[in-house]
Amino acid sequence: MKWLRSVFLLLVFASVQLRYNRFFTHQGFSTVRHGAPVFGPTSRRGLHDRYLPSVLSHPKELPSGLLPRRDLTPGAIDPRITQQNIGNTICRPGYSESVRPPFKYTNAMKHRLIRAYGVTGSIHDYELDHLIPLGVGGCPDCETNLWPEPRNIYPGAKEKNEVEDYLHRQVCSGALSLVEAQQEIAANWYEVYQRLHAHGTNVRNKGEQ
Repeated sequence: MKWLRSVFLLLVFASVQLRYNRFFTHQGFSTVRHGAPVFGPTSRRGLHDRYLPSVLSHPKELPSGLLPRRDLTPGAIDPRITQQNIGNTICRPGYSESVRPPFKYTNAMKHRLIRAYGVTGSIHDYELDHLIPLGVGGCPDCETNLWPEPRNIYPGAKEKNEVEDYLHRQVCSGALSLVEAQQEIAANWYEVYQRLHAHGTNVRNKGEQ
């Protein structure tokens, strides 16, 4: 009888362990599925760029074309750029030009994305823009980081360039982390522009929320 009792206790112990492992395995998959940011290989040239989540929805009152379509241009970063090496990369004079894709690539991509977006008018009414700019570690040649940005609306390309310059200065001065800058401009660059002008300054102090 003792051996039957031992077998029974062993089976009970195994059953408890199985349920325990299944529970925590399920919890682990849930964390990965719903966590942020989401990472994935997307570059057509072999880079493992990182997608950034849609943190903010697009306000309906904004001009058409002010913000890119999330399904086509969610934004992608270059994983080679880290907080630790910004001094030798994005904060080094001439960095953006050194990694900017050649005209042959960007011109073909501009035509492709104009068709994908279904926009009208002349191709010269748009500029091929990096949603997450090169100056804050955006992926240079990822289709998911490029979009046809209208030049003939306000606010538009000129105002976004102002946001890009501002965030670049903030990251390189240490007032803002690289990841924060990438998330802010990918989520809604116009909100950054509004905050910038509401404060009446182009400088963000350390610790400012």
